[in-house]
Amino acid sequence: MNICPEKSVVKTYNKFSKLPLGSVTARGWLKEQLLRSKDGMGGFLDILEPEMIATPFHTYSAFKELPNFAKDLDPTFAAGWSSEISGTYWTGLVQLAFTLNDQELIDKATTWIEGVLKHQEPDGYLGGYPAHTDRKADYNAWGSAWCYRAMLSYYEATGRQDVLDAVHRGLLWFCEDWKDHKTDYTGSIIIEPMVIVYAYTGDQRLVKFCEDWIEWLEGNSRWQNKVSQYLSDDLPYSSMHVVAYGEDVKHPAILYCANGDETLLKASVNGMDKALRRIVQTTGGASSCCEHLSPKGAINETEYCNFSTFNHSYSWYAIVTGEARWGDEMERCLFNGAEGARKKDERAIAYFTAPNQLLATRASTSFGSHASMSAYSPCYYIACCPAQSVRTVPEFIRSMGLIDDNKDLYLLCYGPADVKAPKIDFTMDTLYPFRDTITLNVTRAEDAVLNIRIPAWCKAASVTVNGKQVGLINAENGYARIDSAIAAGDTIVIRFPMEITITKVDDSDSASKFPLSIERGPLVYAIPVPEKWTAYEGEPITPMPEDWCWYEVRPDTSDFDHSDFYKSFNEASWSKAIDENITPDKIRVTEHDIDGYVWENPPITLEVPLYHARNAYIYNATRIFESWENPLKTEGEAAMSTLVPHGCTNLRITYLPRAVKK
Repeated sequence: MNICPEKSVVKTYNKFSKLPLGSVTARGWLKEQLLRSKDGMGGFLDILEPEMIATPFHTYSAFKELPNFAKDLDPTFAAGWSSEISGTYWTGLVQLAFTLNDQELIDKATTWIEGVLKHQEPDGYLGGYPAHTDRKADYNAWGSAWCYRAMLSYYEATGRQDVLDAVHRGLLWFCEDWKDHKTDYTGSIIIEPMVIVYAYTGDQRLVKFCEDWIEWLEGNSRWQNKVSQYLSDDLPYSSMHVVAYGEDVKHPAILYCANGDETLLKASVNGMDKALRRIVQTTGGASSCCEHLSPKGAINETEYCNFSTFNHSYSWYAIVTGEARWGDEMERCLFNGAEGARKKDERAIAYFTAPNQLLATRASTSFGSHASMSAYSPCYYIACCPAQSVRTVPEFIRSMGLIDDNKDLYLLCYGPADVKAPKIDFTMDTLYPFRDTITLNVTRAEDAVLNIRIPAWCKAASVTVNGKQVGLINAENGYARIDSAIAAGDTIVIRFPMEITITKVDDSDSASKFPLSIERGPLVYAIPVPEKWTAYEGEPITPMPEDWCWYEVRPDTSDFDHSDFYKSFNEASWSKAIDENITPDKIRVTEHDIDGYVWENPPITLEVPLYHARNAYIYNATRIFESWENPLKTEGEAAMSTLVPHGCTNLRITYLPRAVKK
């Protein structure tokens, strides 16, 4: 989401705005991934689950039964769940359409928008709750806000006034019907479209409604979503659904955009910073065991919703605060955890994944409320995560470029893309994050100033313009300005040398085993586990077409000596441990020629000296677990093992157990 300055009619306090949707379109490997999404879940979720996803905002449709559930669901509950999942999907589809610049998908998004406009009731109500359900329910505001996110994204890309007007009327319905009513869980997400539409209309009623909600939460919320709690240093585990926290924590900062209250901004920033300290893994995943706030750990799982939710919130922090560090968090989240939980053909995701994972089956989750949450599925009957996955990559792409009040461009994140900004257009050709060089070919420049985020991990960034070294003028908050006049036809080459860093993971609140993680630039590396994928029917709400299915993933043991499986398992490539005193100079970097899709065939690997650790894992385990001993007893001398980017895997060991010699 975004506040477009060219559409704003009142002052807002955010430091930057994103380039409007459609200004950044995918190239290279990013385009390949979006095309796979179009042919996969991105293009087909509404077809796979029509009542739950395709038409709740057209006809009040909603799924009525769950698998193995004998009776129809409560209509209010069903309406809320279907509204959330449908709105989430269409938010992703609209962004997928315009970041891919795909006319077929744009037409599909337009057809949905037209249906939503016809669906609006005479009094302005626009949502998924029929009149006979409880429209005071928390999920009415939550689900409606998702619909409005999709519509406002479409408005941003097209400028269609009737779409903005419909959202405005829908929000005013809440201002009137909920003026003496608030909810304390996720309904406050509606603050986001309220502030955006305020910026476009100047309607103070929207701001007053948001201020009332934030004040009401302070005295009435049961959850970790009060301003006073965000300002505190405390973030109790198990106290809140992580995806709700990831959404709610940004709301004071978004309201700050409208009223300039610095306390609100401070609260949101502190609230996210303590989440980064306590629950966000090296892989970028927010630890969400049983979907609730939980500590870092090798087998502690992340619900897929959180890759999308936290990345979306990070992008808001980037535009509100003007700080480049949020781009570091966005790249960490997408390039590692989010990619590592996706089937590479974009036709399934895992609801729960962990840094260390030898199994992804219908029985392997350690913390899921449903056994199948660790398997790979295109559409679980709890379909929030599949729908969320559609928006993850497009939202990242559309957040790459930010502009300030002078229309000067700031590059927040990097990847292959075409960028059209007010003062400059260019192509960005790169294999980043697998390479350290980014080439910008400028096609238009009018008094252009270009600012680039210097990643926190980079110590010696450099830039050339047409082959000549130029300076970088350090600006505040992690950006640097390229010290050169820029003209059409220029070739700008940015280089961010990547060094290896080794981190001892603080898992003291879960296992106290302090494993090591290895990073180079924005990528985290893992021991890849050879994978065997097995399709099965699964438990979708709607039976799937023949060419769609669910999957279990197990280690591929086809080359094991099956006459002594136990021995072969103990000699497997993943039964390793690492010297906790290892230094980066002991690790070799190998760049490979591009051979197909980057997340299937990694163009970079590390060679790391690791020790063999017998009995590290149990050969017949059915659940994900970590090695018992700490540190692990090892055998022989260290030998080089190949590590690949975490995002190139679906089974892996990313948090490396520490070794002790026998």
